[in-house]
Amino acid sequence: MADTSAHVSRRPGRGRWSLLGLEPDEIETLHQATLHVLWNVGVRVEDPEAADVFRKGGATVEAQGDQFLVRMPAALVEESIAAAPESFTLCGRRPEDDFLLEPGVTGYTAGYGEHVRIVDPYTYELRSTTKQDLADISRLQDALDIISFVERAACSGDKPTAVQSVHNYDAMVRGTSKHVFLGFNGGDNAGAIIDMAEAVAGGADELRARPIVTCLLCPTSPLGLVSECTSALIEAASRGVGMAMHPMSLSGASSPATPVGVVVQHNAEVLSAIVLAQIVRPGTPCMMANNSTIMDLLRSASPVGVPEMALHSVASVQLAQRYGIPSWAGAGATDSKLPDAQQGYDFTLTAMPAALAGANIVYGIGAIESLITFDYASMIMGAEQAGRIRRVTQGIDMSELDAALKVIEEVGPGGEYVSHDHTFEHMREMSSSSLFDRKAREIWERDGSRTAAERAYDIARALLESHRPIPLDAAVEARLDEIVAARELEAQTGR
Repeated sequence: MADTSAHVSRRPGRGRWSLLGLEPDEIETLHQATLHVLWNVGVRVEDPEAADVFRKGGATVEAQGDQFLVRMPAALVEESIAAAPESFTLCGRRPEDDFLLEPGVTGYTAGYGEHVRIVDPYTYELRSTTKQDLADISRLQDALDIISFVERAACSGDKPTAVQSVHNYDAMVRGTSKHVFLGFNGGDNAGAIIDMAEAVAGGADELRARPIVTCLLCPTSPLGLVSECTSALIEAASRGVGMAMHPMSLSGASSPATPVGVVVQHNAEVLSAIVLAQIVRPGTPCMMANNSTIMDLLRSASPVGVPEMALHSVASVQLAQRYGIPSWAGAGATDSKLPDAQQGYDFTLTAMPAALAGANIVYGIGAIESLITFDYASMIMGAEQAGRIRRVTQGIDMSELDAALKVIEEVGPGGEYVSHDHTFEHMREMSSSSLFDRKAREIWERDGSRTAAERAYDIARALLESHRPIPLDAAVEARLDEIVAARELEAQTGR
């Protein structure tokens, strides 16, 4: 029987360190279990159009009242996995903002979905989020080098619910020149968001050539694809936009109560959406995302700063690597209500294993209160910790060994390295910190004995007041206004 304990290994030929939670034969067993679920149990689909697409693609579709049970044969699943690209570029508005998703590369982003509350960085008041909050958070993500792309970290809570996602994209694309991720929330909103992205990119062909936005899709546990999800998926895939599939299975509530059960069901839900995307347009860029955690049945809560979140993420990342599809790990969020010690422990508990496993995207920076609330200090602290984690995953560069031995021989016993040329050549490669304190206690006390959270709020406020993203052309901004207004009118009148 294989040893299922996690272990750290060195990847041959690379300096990067990695964590392997499961052995290759165990990953294969999980894959076969997933194929069993997709064929023998199936997935419930609401929308007739999506059911018809599945049928035409080779799935077995059975009407059940006003819904459909879709069973996917193993050959269709395998073909869809093979059609999804292993690498692709998350394009920014400018080429210098591009991020290549490929094996061995990890990028970070802030937020953990659509936070509905925020800690105001000036008053420290807890309040509902607004469109301006999302624009501000996007500007901070634009300013931070560790943030490789911008995820929707708040909802435009002051805008009509039916069209909030359109307002979300409007706020984000004006607030950053980096690639943007957000939930499209249905086919109608997807159409408006893609219209806006085309306006920014310079046209439909330009957007297909350089997609600047990615659709976040949420299959519904257990084993469901609701109309809001499938209609957005079909619209996005047909118009050249990629997507990340992230269900959130809750063990003991919407999935089995054991990690292995969560992993298999979650994997089936992700693959069901990937199959649909590849039927609509073979080669559609897809990401396998993991947000699955536990249901704390004693407290009726779904905590995220827990060991199971890390276990689920590592398994999902390894499955994505087996399929040759980029992976996305929900990690770095906390159940704490403050940017405190618990926040730091929760962040590292989930973000470090995901990064070591090789997740292409790690997100959750700034998320507190079990994903309900966004906090600026947590964002700044998380960004700093993400940089430190990135340094760990880079590992040790063995190509420097000969030079190091030469220096050791030159300095010899009892010598000193401070004045050596080798030190001057390499000292800037050592990790540094702009937030976490390394001073002597006396200097720290002289400077006010301030906590990391207090310093983080200072940094956030300074960036909010100083950073300005690359602006859009006035004509493009006017076109965005037109599209938003037209979608609002359509939602109000039903036409």
